[in-house]
Amino acid sequence: MNSEQFWISAVERVCLAIFLVWLIALPLPFGSIIERARIALILVPLAVCLIATLLRLYLFRDRSGTLRPTRAWLIWAGGAALFLIVAALQLVPLPPSMLRVLSPQSSAIWSAAERIGTLAGVRTSALHPISIDPPATLFELFRIAALFATFTAAALLVRTPVRRMVLASVLCAAAVFEAMYAVREGALQRYQIWGWTNRLILNRISGTFVNPNHFAHYLAVALPMAIFIGAVAWYRAGSPHTPLRRRLVALVERQTILTALCIVAAIVCVAGILLAQSRGALLSLGAGTLIVAAFFPGRRLTRIVLGAAAGLILVAVLVLFLGADRTIARFAPSRFEQRTLVGRRIGIDAAVRIWQRFPVLGSGLGTFDRAIFMEQREDLGKTYHHAHNDYIEIAATAGTIGSAIAVVALFGGYIMLVRMTFGRDSIELSWLRRAFQAAALMSITIAMVHALFDFNFFIPSNPATLAVIAGAAVAAVDQDRRTRR
Repeated sequence: MNSEQFWISAVERVCLAIFLVWLIALPLPFGSIIERARIALILVPLAVCLIATLLRLYLFRDRSGTLRPTRAWLIWAGGAALFLIVAALQLVPLPPSMLRVLSPQSSAIWSAAERIGTLAGVRTSALHPISIDPPATLFELFRIAALFATFTAAALLVRTPVRRMVLASVLCAAAVFEAMYAVREGALQRYQIWGWTNRLILNRISGTFVNPNHFAHYLAVALPMAIFIGAVAWYRAGSPHTPLRRRLVALVERQTILTALCIVAAIVCVAGILLAQSRGALLSLGAGTLIVAAFFPGRRLTRIVLGAAAGLILVAVLVLFLGADRTIARFAPSRFEQRTLVGRRIGIDAAVRIWQRFPVLGSGLGTFDRAIFMEQREDLGKTYHHAHNDYIEIAATAGTIGSAIAVVALFGGYIMLVRMTFGRDSIELSWLRRAFQAAALMSITIAMVHALFDFNFFIPSNPATLAVIAGAAVAAVDQDRRTRR
C-alpha cells in the first residue's frame, strides 16, 4: 500500500468511526427531538457524507465505470433528491397569482395575515411561500437533507463484510443500552431521562425517548441486526451438511461472542418492547419478520408458521417472566380507544382533510401541528402534533406531488432490494452480504408497517438509524470485488 492509499484509507476509517459514534449518540438526547441536538443531527452526516464522497471520487478518478451504484440506491437517492426539491419549492416566495394557482388555501392564509399586518401598520411583502410556517419547513428541509447524507455516507463507508458486522454490533449495543437504561428507570419507579422526569406517559419504560412507542420502534428496527449476527454465527459454525449436534457445539465453542451478542440483544429488545407496552411496535415486528420470511425460497408456509410459533413462544415466555401487568395490560383498549382506533383516527381524519385543503404541494413540511387546528373536530382538549400515520401526514404537508415521489421511491427501492437479495442479482453477491440485506429488509419492513399507525419518521433518531441500515444494504460495490463481498 503506497502512502496515498494509506492516508485515504485512514481518513475513511476516521469518518466511519465518527459516523458510528454519532449513530450511537442519536437516540440519547430524547431521540434527538430537542433543539440542542439539531446541530449534530444535521452537520455531522453532511460533513461525513461530503468527505466520503470526495474520497471515493478521488479514488476512482482514473477508473471510470468501476463504481457502480445499485439500482435500489439510485431509486432511493433519486427520490430523496426530488423530495428535497419539493420541500425547497415550498419555501420559494411566489407572486399572489401563482400562489393562488398552486395553493389557494396558502394564498388565503397569507392574504389574511397581510390584511392584519396592514391594519397593525406593519409593512408586509407581496411575495409569500406555499408553506404556512416557513421556519418549520426550513428545518425539515435540512433534516431530510441530513437523512439523505446519512444514507449516502452509509452506502459509501459500510461496504465490506467486516464493516457490516461492526455496524450490526454497534446497533445491537446501542439497543441493549437503551433497554437496560429504560428497565433501570422503570425498576426504580423514576422514569427519568438524564434527570428529567417523564410525567407525560406513566408506568411504561421509554429509554431516552419521551414516548415509549418510539423507544420500542428503535428496538424493533435494531432487532434484525441481532438476527443477522446470529445467522453469521450459525453460517460459520459449519456447512449445510454438518450434523446438527456438531454445529451446535461449534456454535457455542467457536462463535461464542457472536452467539451471546445475538441472544442477549434479541431477548433484551423483545423484553424492552413488551415493557414499553407498545402494541404497534410488537405488531410491526411480527409483520415485518413474517413478510421478509416469505421472500426466502423454499417452504414458505412452513417457515412462516414456524417463525410465528417461535416468536409467540418467546413473547409468551417473556410475558410470564416479566409479568402480564407490566407488559400486556395496556393491550386491552378502552372504550374511547376502541371508538377512535386508540386515538389514531382523529389525527388521520384531520390529516386527510388538510390534504384536501392543500392538495398539490401540501401545507409545508413540518407544519402539521399548525394546520391541524383548521380540521381537528374531536378530542379538542388535546393537540395532535402528528397524524399517527406517516404516509398521510406526508401527503398533508408535502401534497400529492411530494407524497407520490416519496411512496414511489420507497416501494421502488424496496422492490429492487428484494430482487437484489432473493432474485437473480443475488447470485454474484456473497452469503454474508445477502444475509445483511435480508436483515435490512426486515428493519425497513418493520418501519414501513409501523408508519401506518405512528409517526416515527418525525422522531429524528429513528429514520436516521434506518437510513444507515438501508444505505449499508444497498452500498455501491466495485465490479471487480463484487463477488467477494
